[in-house]
Amino acid sequence: MSFGAPQYLNLLFLLPLAVLLFWLILRHITKIRTQFQMEQVERFSHLSTRFRYVRLTFLFVLASGSLILAVAEPQFELKREEDIYKKINVVFLLDTSLSMRARDIAPSRIDRARQEIQNFILHRNENIGQIGLINFAGSSVILSYLTEDAQNIVFYLDYLEADLRPTFGTDIGGGFKNALLLLEKEQEIDEGLRPEDFTFILISDGEDHGESLQEAVQKAIQLHVRTYTVGLGTETGAYIPIGERDGHTVFLVDEEGDRLLATFDENTLRSVAIRTGGRYYRSHTGTELYKNLNEILWNERKVIGTRTVTEKTPLYYWFIVTSFAALAIFLID
Repeated sequence: MSFGAPQYLNLLFLLPLAVLLFWLILRHITKIRTQFQMEQVERFSHLSTRFRYVRLTFLFVLASGSLILAVAEPQFELKREEDIYKKINVVFLLDTSLSMRARDIAPSRIDRARQEIQNFILHRNENIGQIGLINFAGSSVILSYLTEDAQNIVFYLDYLEADLRPTFGTDIGGGFKNALLLLEKEQEIDEGLRPEDFTFILISDGEDHGESLQEAVQKAIQLHVRTYTVGLGTETGAYIPIGERDGHTVFLVDEEGDRLLATFDENTLRSVAIRTGGRYYRSHTGTELYKNLNEILWNERKVIGTRTVTEKTPLYYWFIVTSFAALAIFLID
């Protein structure tokens, strides 16, 4: 047992003075009893018995001592070994193409993805090192290189929400190439970083109109960079809103004026995950995304050592109860 405020334990040295005071009183009463008949003293007060004063002294010491110990914050310590995990550098590849505006997932595929990524980043656990963010549609942009500043990532996620310009096409391979470029740049800055220290998380509805995906995936395989993919969308799909007109939603149409349906293709996402040693997750409503991201981190954990952790359980309330119980008996005795 240890104490959070051990300086208060010095008050325990005052208890012998209290005991001495009680025994001086007892000695004085004993002298009185030797001068008068015992029956007469007992008739005036039942406080004159030696046993009762011993009992009261004990109760006083118990109440005072327990209260002092409670103030000193007693704690029970339990030591255990805990694994130390290597921090994971996460790079998000977020699909921002027009099909991600479909509302088969509320409020839309892209908005749900942004919200869940933001929630994940703001409540990330200690195993996450730095985070990067890349968006892709017809082209790709590295929005943020690796950073520990969560608000920096949130800023760019908010920027994606405010950017209402329609971006045609979906080139997942372009996003992949930028992720690998980010990896190379970060290794130039920190030579201690290895490709295995990075984890790519691709969030998309699976539509891909580019031609560079296979090449980028092959390079990721060579570098041993695992990619986890999360598919957003439903089997039925949804029309693609591109704006408002006269209070009505305007949807994307083809050359013949027919509304274009945003589909969902999990085959591409599953293939990327399996080939790079990652795993594919399916999010039907978007609400599973946060859980998926945490499961990815769990799978990526790498033990690099152990540490001793001391867990402390407060015990002061037991001493408070003891003190008040002893004091109550002392007062009514």
